[in-house]
Amino acid sequence: MRLLLSSFVLILLAVFKGMAQEPADLSEARQALLNKALTDSQKVTEQYVLALAAREAALAAAGDYEQARQFQQRRQQLESVYAGVPSTSAVMLTLAGTRLMGSAQASGDSLGNFRSSGSGVEWSLFRLTPGKYRLEFEASMTDAPVAFASAKLQPQEKAVFEFGEVTGLVTAANNRVSVEIPRSADETTFVKVQCAEMTFTRSPLTLRLVASAGYPANFLRLRGLKLVPVTETTAAAPTEPIDVKTALEAIRTTLTSELAEAQKAVVEAYRTELQRVDAKSQNEAKTELKRLDRLADKKDDKPRFSPPRSMADASGGLDGYDEVIEATLAEGPLEAGDRFKVLHEGRELKVRLLWVVCPPVKSDDKTLNTLAARFRIDVEDALAVGRAAQEFTAGYLRGKTLRLMAKPMPEGASEIEALVFLPDVGLFQNVLIDQGLAALYVPINKKGSMGENALLKSLFDREQAAKTRVPPSGAWALSHDNNSKK
Repeated sequence: MRLLLSSFVLILLAVFKGMAQEPADLSEARQALLNKALTDSQKVTEQYVLALAAREAALAAAGDYEQARQFQQRRQQLESVYAGVPSTSAVMLTLAGTRLMGSAQASGDSLGNFRSSGSGVEWSLFRLTPGKYRLEFEASMTDAPVAFASAKLQPQEKAVFEFGEVTGLVTAANNRVSVEIPRSADETTFVKVQCAEMTFTRSPLTLRLVASAGYPANFLRLRGLKLVPVTETTAAAPTEPIDVKTALEAIRTTLTSELAEAQKAVVEAYRTELQRVDAKSQNEAKTELKRLDRLADKKDDKPRFSPPRSMADASGGLDGYDEVIEATLAEGPLEAGDRFKVLHEGRELKVRLLWVVCPPVKSDDKTLNTLAARFRIDVEDALAVGRAAQEFTAGYLRGKTLRLMAKPMPEGASEIEALVFLPDVGLFQNVLIDQGLAALYVPINKKGSMGENALLKSLFDREQAAKTRVPPSGAWALSHDNNSKK
């Protein structure tokens, strides 16, 4: 069925392209038929394209590049047909029931009359699936029918609008974009406008589109406002076969060898300095030399943390924790917002955030109901918050240097529990709590050190603030407690 519909659309296009010059009315009727065929078949075709892409990737992985190329050509052919057709997954920003600001006026799906700065529209408690989106709409900008005598009230060549999320969160700046609208040839000509990508991590939320300046001397209209999901493009198949596993192992072996050589040079230099210590410190020097010998003889593959430096400067004094410095987030998808992998000294470590917990991303996770009850939200909303936390953590930590304060790993443990610090930010657990993407979780009757108690007090205060601010942050905005007050 998918193949028949897609072939039908391609045949229509071929026929239309081969038609001789014809009357305008006939051309319009023919184009209307094509548009309807495209719209009716789009959903099925999008699914067919996904199936083609999956088959293409499987053939490329198996080394059958000729067959993969044929699937790729078919997929690209269909994608080019729908290049100018809006995605069926777009979220429409209708104007009914919205709050108009300034001089802005709405008529049907058209928004206009931007005579003053700040004129625009606001969508309150707008629901959408968290993820990456791009605002798209059509715009027409011409001279106003009435001319103004004042030099300050003359038609502008372009209009500038601001669009984004209305929030007090620390990431608000990342969700505000500016877009320019050029002049049109006449009042009936509309141009397609696209904004930069934005990532929304929560729902519901408040969105606002306003004019950066007033345009009393222009006739300016916007229509067809929508948020279009941004999907990741599939990388092209390699032209030459690559054994990824072998290549990765070769890189890992090289890195391990280079690290070992570098470490050896440092240890030998340190050993030389110890041997030159004066007689008063000879006993301490001998003890340190023995420790170096034990480290040199250690051949196991368990994670070795960097020697603790001044822990107090990053954590307020955490006794009994191992310090992991110069770590980075590993490539690939995260298990959850509070569980991920980091790279440290050539090794991959599984990390679970200490003292906080994010909702899971899978419906069969045993903690789903518990977290939904913790936030007092529906199970479906808990899953959405979990996926938002997963994406937020990946985007926030990617490319940054991380410093971990890890609890000692018990024998046989596969992951470490750690506090994660970032330069100029501090504790990452604080960020998740502020965003309403994680809940505080501390074992009952925990007796911590002074440094631990200070961090826990800060987390508790931040969670209370996330619950009570207006609007509440993240999952707390979906809480039955907050919604019942409305």
